[in-house]
Amino acid sequence: MTGIIRLLEWLRYHVFWIKDFFMGAKISNHIKKIQEVLENKDPIRTKKIHENDLQGLLNHAVTTTPYYKDIKQKKSLSAFPVINKNIINSNPSQFKSSLFLKTNNKTVSTSGSTGALLTVSQNKDKVDRNTADTIYFSVLAGFKVGHKLYYLRHWSTQYKKSKILSFIQNIVPIEVINMNGDKIEALLNQLEGDPSKKGWLGYASGFESICQYLDSKKAKPIDANFKSIIAISENLNKQTKQRMEYYFRTPIVSRYSNMENGIIAQQQTDSTSHFVINWASYHVEILKLDSDETAEFGELGRIVVTDLFNFATPLIRYDTGDIGIMEATSRFPVLSGIEGRKLDCVFSTNGTLISSFIIIEACNFSGINQVQLIQETKTQYTLRLNCSEKFNHEIAVIEKFRSFLGKDAKLLIEYVNEIPILDSGKRRSVINNFLK
Repeated sequence: MTGIIRLLEWLRYHVFWIKDFFMGAKISNHIKKIQEVLENKDPIRTKKIHENDLQGLLNHAVTTTPYYKDIKQKKSLSAFPVINKNIINSNPSQFKSSLFLKTNNKTVSTSGSTGALLTVSQNKDKVDRNTADTIYFSVLAGFKVGHKLYYLRHWSTQYKKSKILSFIQNIVPIEVINMNGDKIEALLNQLEGDPSKKGWLGYASGFESICQYLDSKKAKPIDANFKSIIAISENLNKQTKQRMEYYFRTPIVSRYSNMENGIIAQQQTDSTSHFVINWASYHVEILKLDSDETAEFGELGRIVVTDLFNFATPLIRYDTGDIGIMEATSRFPVLSGIEGRKLDCVFSTNGTLISSFIIIEACNFSGINQVQLIQETKTQYTLRLNCSEKFNHEIAVIEKFRSFLGKDAKLLIEYVNEIPILDSGKRRSVINNFLK
């Protein structure tokens, strides 16, 4: 059995790269370009590559995109306005490049941690770049093409994969919602019984639940042949990092990414906690919390990203809604911290902890711009919706959320023009007034 598994790993690795070769080696060429920027010890050469990519994007945006057509100083990034999800959603056609309106683009949707929804188009080269970024940063964490990937997240309808596609991609989907002791025990048995070289990608809160279960059992380290563990979407606290590395004998790193862009930064497997920024694919700024002025190194501010490779929907100076701190180093600036308010917890009517990522389910209903879920009592909830006039799915939304919160959950829909923003610059997607 082990021999067959090793053979399948070998085949997946070589079939992937052979296919890429006959498709023009697009992925491997992107990886070489990423390496040239992030691993080149010549700062002049690195800066030139980055500036050329940035200038190419700015020129393209001004000449082909309605939103940016009136910008005169197209060589200066500071001449471009800071944008966010609401600005894009107010008139999405203004951000689409005329050169890619009739091309075969990929559409990605996100709600993110703020509950504000966004859909953008990505041209084929951007999709290839994201694939290359994923492979490059996964290798840094210890994962290689051909390894089995255990993926711990909320598998809503838009993300679910067929069994055939999961087999081909060698992905094992694990649902993070309602992860109780029995499900964790079954997962651990599955991991121990699987001799594959494997990686683990998942929500930090999911890993925290697994560690809490193992702690309660006073468990010993588990031999599951993990080569990499990457936490996504939420802050990875030090205790969970230490416990995961103890139980699974593998370094765990935190990845900072989003659906609309891709991998923006990632920690290294050494003892440092800072995030290496993906300067090869993005230009990252930290702006002050209360203005669009550049924050000082070491100052907490808004993370603003310019995507260098999305030419179908140029995202220039895009406010991610996240808060972070940038520090100078001898080579590139890094993110020394990615902060922001830890999401509140909400509970179902029977007292079960519910992942805040049920908010993502709102992505499946057209017309919703922002969502916020508030638990008022043990069984009463308020669902705040910022919607367009096209929204007409109130009953379906209520039933969807009841499927997670409980059939006896009482949901009050409150329509608002805007979800309130915190002093930190972020919006809370869930609030628990009941516990307070």
